[in-house]
Amino acid sequence: MRRKSSPRVVGPYLERGKWRIVVVENNARKSHFFLSEKEALKHKAGLAKEVAPPPSRKLADMLAEWAATRVRSGTCKPQTAREHAVRMRLFLAPFLERDIAALTPRAAAALYQQHTEQPSAKTGQPLSASTHRFDRLIAQELFRWAIQRGYVGANPFVGVKPIGKTKAGKPQLRIEEARQFTATAIQVFEEERKPLAIGVLLALTMGLRTSEVLRRVVRDLDDGARYLWIDYGKTANARRHLEIPMPLQPYLLQLASGKAAEEPLFGLSEKTHRPRPRRSLFKMVQEICQRARVPRVCTHSLRGLWATLAVGSGVASHAVAASLGHHSFAMTQKHYAQPAAIVNAGTARVASVLDGGGGGGLPSLSARDLLRQLDPETLAELAQLLAADKGKGDASN
Repeated sequence: MRRKSSPRVVGPYLERGKWRIVVVENNARKSHFFLSEKEALKHKAGLAKEVAPPPSRKLADMLAEWAATRVRSGTCKPQTAREHAVRMRLFLAPFLERDIAALTPRAAAALYQQHTEQPSAKTGQPLSASTHRFDRLIAQELFRWAIQRGYVGANPFVGVKPIGKTKAGKPQLRIEEARQFTATAIQVFEEERKPLAIGVLLALTMGLRTSEVLRRVVRDLDDGARYLWIDYGKTANARRHLEIPMPLQPYLLQLASGKAAEEPLFGLSEKTHRPRPRRSLFKMVQEICQRARVPRVCTHSLRGLWATLAVGSGVASHAVAASLGHHSFAMTQKHYAQPAAIVNAGTARVASVLDGGGGGGLPSLSARDLLRQLDPETLAELAQLLAADKGKGDASN
């Protein structure tokens, strides 16, 4: 059996004073005649549109078009579009070469269930709830776009319920561990001159993202390294002007010394002489954790610890969110600040209110109460100091 061929339009040809175009489909040929070549070409263009094969309805082609459209429209960065497309190719793999309509709501629910049980390529363990729930959200966004384009009539993922619970943030160092981490990072920089040892401290003491550390150039340091400018970042709220902790200012000035304004503050990769990859900061965090003999955490955990300590210290929630480059405190609370920090900050505020005004409120310890809590040796030393101070006062009189 002869395979059917796609219809095509050929011509125009000048025959006996008229212009002829021919529509060829399988073994049939149909001719059309016109008085002018211009008229023939115009009609040919219209017929070509009519007989053109329909656009591909394969899910893989739709996915590629979606990724390209997002970049052209500026709704997301090229890297983000690529990452999301890769995730969807893995998630929707069984349906990529099939017609879009094949992915029914029932098939989407079964596919998501299968995805939750799929082992991670990195760990070999089942995907975390945050990972497969995020993939489900991306799939919903993909099909919302497909509905707007008229490719599908309904979103097969809209009724798919998320499975599992996401973890609230990543594990964080304890305060004493963070102090040991900080001391070790300073030691690594002073003894081995590794610039990223100071970079990880920016993440810890200022709550910066990995990209916000690695993308800094010399001109981002302002007013003698008192301030750090972040002109752009992951979100529209990433642009901000932050004060640098005083202990880090001399180290940052050392890193900037002798460099041009647009040179990377933390230098280029020693191996490739190109901008440092994101993983380089993660490796430095791991190295310092190992040297400091504290639990291994990631760069995101340092940013989370900053949020937890800031909230626990009573910093206003909107100020914490702004410092992290978040649109709202809800994002900070969900992914960074530990819940106990928010509770503790609330307790501190309530105690402050009850203790205010001087009249009544929470009881405060008197000097006599405080002295009663001291051991005999400390009391004896305190008595000697008071006696010595009294003797100096009498002598001066």
